[in-house]
Amino acid sequence: MSKSPPRRKVASRRKRLVLFASGAALGSALGLVVGSLLTFWLGEGSVRALQRGIRHLGGDDGHPHFDLLAQ
Repeated sequence: MSKSPPRRKVASRRKRLVLFASGAALGSALGLVVGSLLTFWLGEGSVRALQRGIRHLGGDDGHPHFDLLAQ
């Protein structure tokens, strides 16, 4: 008697899937809006400089490695 009927498990699984999908959609939309506003307020040049700085910290400066091309 302590077990829930299988129908409740399916409903719970469906509810979790709907919550996940709506959270993912909301997060994507919010990220797009925040990114657009940030670009508008800071300016495109500032955002590109920020992206270059982040890429540089990650080890990718966006330029080809000529020593690897010469092999």
